[in-house]
Amino acid sequence: MKKLLFSLAIAAICLQAAATVPHKAIIPDIPGYLTLKGDFHIHTTFSDAVVWPVTRVDEADYDGLDFMSITDHMDTRHQHMVKDFGAKANRNTSYEIAVKTAKKYGIMVIHGGELTRGSRIFPGHFNTHFIKDGDAVADAAEERDGESWSDEFKKEEEAIWGGLKEARRQGGFIVWNHPDWEQQARNETTWWPIHTELLNAGLIDGIEIVNRFSGYDPEAFHWAVEKDLAIVTGTDAHKPMFQWVDYEKGEYRPMTLVFAKERSLKSIREALEARRSVAFADGCVYGKAEWLEPLFRACLQITDVKYSEKKVTVYLKNVSSIPITLTKAPGGENLTYPRLLYINEGEELSIGINGPDSRYAIGQNEFDVNFAIANWLTDVDTPLIISYHFSMPEKYRK
Repeated sequence: MKKLLFSLAIAAICLQAAATVPHKAIIPDIPGYLTLKGDFHIHTTFSDAVVWPVTRVDEADYDGLDFMSITDHMDTRHQHMVKDFGAKANRNTSYEIAVKTAKKYGIMVIHGGELTRGSRIFPGHFNTHFIKDGDAVADAAEERDGESWSDEFKKEEEAIWGGLKEARRQGGFIVWNHPDWEQQARNETTWWPIHTELLNAGLIDGIEIVNRFSGYDPEAFHWAVEKDLAIVTGTDAHKPMFQWVDYEKGEYRPMTLVFAKERSLKSIREALEARRSVAFADGCVYGKAEWLEPLFRACLQITDVKYSEKKVTVYLKNVSSIPITLTKAPGGENLTYPRLLYINEGEELSIGINGPDSRYAIGQNEFDVNFAIANWLTDVDTPLIISYHFSMPEKYRK
């Protein structure tokens, strides 16, 4: 009986350990900056989600996030705060609850809110980050749409202008959400005239290029590059995170990686203004080459190089949670090395570099090995190109 009880106790401990294995994404810093991981789009029970703000913080800690933005819907039809939580609740309550809990984890919480207008007419959802009062943003939108507009399109446009102007007055950072959401982009993803007007008025700072609802949006990614908008991603989670992310398969939630000068909300904001952000989602990384390249070199490290007359052996280690797919890029036609490599998180491997014929000396004193990183994109269908330079020791030079 004692042996049976002991066996059951060990089994219970093992099951508990398996259920609580940390799932914190490991992504290294880059030279001169801290790499901060965050989610810029999260909902709670205070709008139309089913998760309490405290749980959202717990989830962020489990995923190893450094920051999160609570972006509950600010329009009245999505609000559950008064009905469910009493008259004392307002559009800032979910943030206030979350920020108190986040202190014990060291997680930074951004005061945000989603201005949800234009639904089923045109893409009009905007996250307003770093605001001070969500009620004032919502009231400004309601005031503009209450001016007896008979045309619904015009009413929604005016509401957006009113809300975003108030968000900007409060110092908000404004992101256009999920331009490809099928409810507002039924046949194609479109940059509407209102988005040009808002951009010219300084009322769009960033664009969401990955959303857990609608996935990766190539048009949004291209617009981010073309129009110099901050690259942002988020889960847009309404249900518990485990229903959005398959942790058993080793998935990570979509994350925005911000390259900040220090660990603070002020520095996160400064980095966004300077466009120092990239997106990590579904095993891919999206961003400008000037930030992807240092991140890639920090993730994939050369741990050793061994030279001989006929071969150079390079030892590589992926020290991050980001998978890497390398394909041979132009420029290495007179060298023989793998044309395709997969390097998973934490994996180490070596590659051999030979001349055109491995039976003979490499025949070059200096040479470059070039790779296209298939799952690290600098624009739509444009992989990051990485080059490694090698110089043969004197005794092997021709």
